[in-house]
Amino acid sequence: MHSESPVRRDKRNRIVDAAIRVFARLGYHGARISDIAREAEIAYGLVYHYFKNKEEILNTIFEERWTGFLEAVDEIADAPTSTEDKLVSIAALILNAYRVRPEWVKVFVLEIQRSSRFAEPGQIRAVGALFQSVAGILRAGQASGDLRGDLDPDVACCVLIGSLEIVITALVLGVIRIEERDERENEYYVKVARTVVKIFLHGLAAGGRE
Repeated sequence: MHSESPVRRDKRNRIVDAAIRVFARLGYHGARISDIAREAEIAYGLVYHYFKNKEEILNTIFEERWTGFLEAVDEIADAPTSTEDKLVSIAALILNAYRVRPEWVKVFVLEIQRSSRFAEPGQIRAVGALFQSVAGILRAGQASGDLRGDLDPDVACCVLIGSLEIVITALVLGVIRIEERDERENEYYVKVARTVVKIFLHGLAAGGRE
């Protein structure tokens, strides 16, 4: 397999980035290839030199962005830190994705995750890799005594990721709003990450651990 030239790679990335903006703005079904070409500032026909159709562009958006995300999750899982710190780091990574790339997260939540294509074997395996990494952190925490050992780590993993998914969805839909877009915004997302993990690990009881 020959390597892609820098020029071709740049054009392809421009199309993908433009598609993310268009899908976020118009929705997958409302977007046309001509909209993506216009957003990328390239000729309409040039899009077809890189992608067969709109569906292939959407699949590429998922595959390429998700691969980078999983690599970051694996780095956190392998770090020599406590179980709680790892979970907070992963939660912050997920939430920070919305802060840095809100359009990509909107496309993932509204156009990919809630569509039939999300049930395709390749995407199931890709998402399953996230669950395996987080469940691995929980198992290691049980083995080290950080976490209670009488609970199923796979189910616990679903509870944690499900909680983060709801928070992300609330952000995308505007249920949770962040009014001040400044340097304190990052602090807000870290606070939310810690809140989710604290509730997951210790519950809401007043006598819970700090």
